[in-house]
Amino acid sequence: MPHILFLMSDTGGGHRAASRAIEAALNVHHSGQFTTELVDVWKDYTPYPLNTMPDVYTPWINTSAGSYSALFWLNDNVLAPLPTPNRLYVKQMFPAMKRLFTEHPADVVVCVHSVFVRPAIYALRHMRSTQPFVTVITDYAWPTVMWYDPHVDRCLVPTPPAYERGLTLGLAPEQMRLTGAPVHPNFTNIGLTREEAKRQLGWDTTLPTVLMVGGGGGMGPLIETARAIDRRRLPCQLIIVTGRNEALKKQLESREWRRPTRVYGFVDNMHILMTAADVLVTKAGPATITEAALVGLPLVLSGAIRFQESPNTEYVVQQGAGVYAPGSRLVADSLAELLSDDGTRLDQLSTGIRKLARPNAIWEIADEIWTFLA
Repeated sequence: MPHILFLMSDTGGGHRAASRAIEAALNVHHSGQFTTELVDVWKDYTPYPLNTMPDVYTPWINTSAGSYSALFWLNDNVLAPLPTPNRLYVKQMFPAMKRLFTEHPADVVVCVHSVFVRPAIYALRHMRSTQPFVTVITDYAWPTVMWYDPHVDRCLVPTPPAYERGLTLGLAPEQMRLTGAPVHPNFTNIGLTREEAKRQLGWDTTLPTVLMVGGGGGMGPLIETARAIDRRRLPCQLIIVTGRNEALKKQLESREWRRPTRVYGFVDNMHILMTAADVLVTKAGPATITEAALVGLPLVLSGAIRFQESPNTEYVVQQGAGVYAPGSRLVADSLAELLSDDGTRLDQLSTGIRKLARPNAIWEIADEIWTFLA
């Protein structure tokens, strides 16, 4: 039976979620015809301290985003594009990657994390392996240079700017497909109106709903932003999703709110929550933007990791899909403006973000991968 190996890492929730989304889409059309395996390459195949990256990533972003951004810029603009650092990197990683592919044989390799593309493809080619290698880019508007390697069999990209960047970095048009970003098939066939979704969740159907999310790890200043919104006494109900951050959930639950407020931890029905909401407050993460686009949910982008996510904010604003309001006060000001009219501005943003949606993305990604197994 064909076996698919996903290369990922739990640095944030997006890489595992992308792998599971692709797996779910493949199961819809090919259930029982393949097997899958997810390997956290940072955790299982790199030495200390790199193997702690899944544990330190979220605290690093929350406490020292500037240092992370500086390292990202240095790597994307100086180290990764240069031949010598790149050669040293892939050669240094070769023993570990060789062990990975020996211990996890597969019929096709799917990489959903930029850091592992180059060392993985280098290892496979030097092992004289014929395994097809597919890259599924999980960044959004302007992916890092490390996503692009001209030796891959296929590179699936999320946006037109991401496709154009691939061309400038040496990939041939026949190597790439503009599919859109991978999100769970749940988002492609919801079948509920906003009012129906609110009733299903037990929310007030008479109030506009502000949904706040911080990713799977509850990243970003959710408490400060929620307090700023609450102080404005806006005519809305507030829904806050803290992900796996249990301490944050308890802090928010212990607070007395002026507005009707509900706090959730990690949820598996985000497609229903987004369908029920009127506006989404979030940092500029690629997965959340893509999910919001599929349900036509306007965005208030409360922040972005500089260089990695800041191109996403520019893209969203340019497309008329949301507003950029970095900081808790600006978020509250933006929501006050959006909720002050008869819904016209939110409708405009909803129209704008729907233009970003690619509803068939997850099916096209699954089909592309399956072509290497059929």
